[in-house]
Amino acid sequence: MATMAMALEATETMHAMVRRHWGRPGEVVEPAEIPKPQPADDEVLVRVRATSINRSDYYACGGAGVLMRPMIGGFLRPKEERIGGDFAGVAEAVGKDVTDVQPGDEVYGARSGAFAEYVSAKLAVARKPANLSFEEAAAVPVGALTALEAIRDQGNLQTGQRVLVNGASGGVGTFAVQLAKALGAAHVTAVCSTRNVERVRTLGADHVVDYTREDYTLSGERCDLIIDVAGNRSWRENGRVLFPGGTLVLVGMPTGNHVTGPLPRLARVLVAARIARRNMKFFICKPNRPNLHFLRELIEAGQLQPAVDRVYSFAEIPDALATMGEGHVQGKLVVRVD
Repeated sequence: MATMAMALEATETMHAMVRRHWGRPGEVVEPAEIPKPQPADDEVLVRVRATSINRSDYYACGGAGVLMRPMIGGFLRPKEERIGGDFAGVAEAVGKDVTDVQPGDEVYGARSGAFAEYVSAKLAVARKPANLSFEEAAAVPVGALTALEAIRDQGNLQTGQRVLVNGASGGVGTFAVQLAKALGAAHVTAVCSTRNVERVRTLGADHVVDYTREDYTLSGERCDLIIDVAGNRSWRENGRVLFPGGTLVLVGMPTGNHVTGPLPRLARVLVAARIARRNMKFFICKPNRPNLHFLRELIEAGQLQPAVDRVYSFAEIPDALATMGEGHVQGKLVVRVD
């Protein structure tokens, strides 16, 4: 009987969104029944209640360009069919080595394959902020963790410094503005489009630049740290804005063409920074429990809040991914998993 029960458990399935080919999200992302994960000794099995869309999820469909596909995983077709990164939900089961989460706890975090009913998370899962709904909490992990690493760890922000965030209205930018203030910046300048000016100002920016009307690289303003989420300005242009010894942290890049994606522009910026011997950082976010705990404390203290643009249904994930690919998203696109 025990053997039969184990066999039935092993074949239990769940609903998920997968992509088995490269292409446009609306053409390659589809619903599927796949095996339900079982938590290892150091993992938490989460019943997902909400997830959200990140730029990396759009790239994972192949939108980053043909030459980026091997870096994502697979050239002719993806090696891993599951996609999605952010989640918020309820811990259904925990491994014997997990001590900080109990079954029934409301949690949030980041784990590949989050576009599904269940996800089994290890490195980045923690109790969610008590003052956020599941939809709001799902908007936090990847965007806020990226902003935190960019400002605190890569940018080494010091109390009293001046910060500029280029691309301040998106998933990472909205958190970068708030985190810069929470971590001690004396002045934060936010760069965004006309329709986002007031929204970004409410996040705590001291000065907001509408890039359709003003070029921030020619304003004469100087800062100690630039968080460049948009990635649409050259190293020389950004260099005009930095104090001597200042730091540029490159977080994002324009999509580029369907063959090379953002790689040529990234290479040009890296080479120019090296030639100029200036301090430029580029990194890949590494989600983890301590940083999720830190973000929860800021959120519960009222120092950080997610900016949700729109909430989609689970069946609308392909549409949400297509919207992400079009750009100009205000905050985060969230998906309710019913």
